[in-house]
Amino acid sequence: MGHPCCKLTMRQNFKPFKKSMNNINFELKRRLLSTSRHLLIHALEHALADIPTECDVLQAIVNLQASFELLGKMHILQRKGWMSIVDHKFHSQTESELLAAISDGTLRTIPFWKSRKLATETFHLNDDDLQLLDNFQTRRNQLMHLGLANPPSEILNEVIWFLVKIIQQLDWKEFLPAHQQYLSNSLKLVIGEELFKKLIKSTCYVDESVDRAHELYPGDVTYCLECGHHTLALTNTDEYLCFVCGFQTDTGTMGMIDCPSCRVSRTIAYDKANIVCNEKLDGKCCRCRIVISVARCKTCESDYVSEHGCISCNKHSTTV
Repeated sequence: MGHPCCKLTMRQNFKPFKKSMNNINFELKRRLLSTSRHLLIHALEHALADIPTECDVLQAIVNLQASFELLGKMHILQRKGWMSIVDHKFHSQTESELLAAISDGTLRTIPFWKSRKLATETFHLNDDDLQLLDNFQTRRNQLMHLGLANPPSEILNEVIWFLVKIIQQLDWKEFLPAHQQYLSNSLKLVIGEELFKKLIKSTCYVDESVDRAHELYPGDVTYCLECGHHTLALTNTDEYLCFVCGFQTDTGTMGMIDCPSCRVSRTIAYDKANIVCNEKLDGKCCRCRIVISVARCKTCESDYVSEHGCISCNKHSTTV
């Protein structure tokens, strides 16, 4: 059993260690998020230049690759804690020593090849995605170590593909306060309205996002309540996620029923969490954007467009 004093000492030693881990996690997360966001925005500013120059192409490569490296470490940190991204020789240091090393820039983290491997373990990556990752890394290495003369302008399209296929799978929403990560155009909030408008109007970003949503969730894609694009997927975790703007919610919060106006299935979005407390409430079609009232049937508890009556009960009575 041991002496009670020994147990007390163990508890006293355990609490500061746990606190230390939280403080280190917090400080690393703060730095990784702040810097990677600046790099991502800078990469897009150059990639979306009205008349791209060679300088724009080079800046887009360097900044997007650097943003990916930091976001990759952030992705690992969120799942496995600070020890997973910090060189093992620092693991035995005290909280104050670790914070000092972070502050003065002497803290060493794991090499990129290792962070890439760990980060992408939870990704959906096909052969084309892996090739895209390799191409970016190769070009970044050429640029930094040998120089990259006359880079092809199609690299700017690869920047967009990289954003859709790779960056979107990382924890970029952590840039935002918790209340802005859901039920909002998260990407617009992260990169700014001007850049977001440029991104969706002057590039292949929307088309690539549509393809990605349908590739990952075939048959489970509808129109997004926030941005209106056909990129809102019902994921394997019963969440809705837009591959264009990052709008996100769950099936318990938002319901989707068929629209009688545009006659498209699962396009009227409504407040499913509160419909039981109301006789009826407003819903909105994500495709044709009309506002229409939705109610819950007191007989079968199905949700329906109130002016048309309960479809489930009508079908049942017709059958009978």
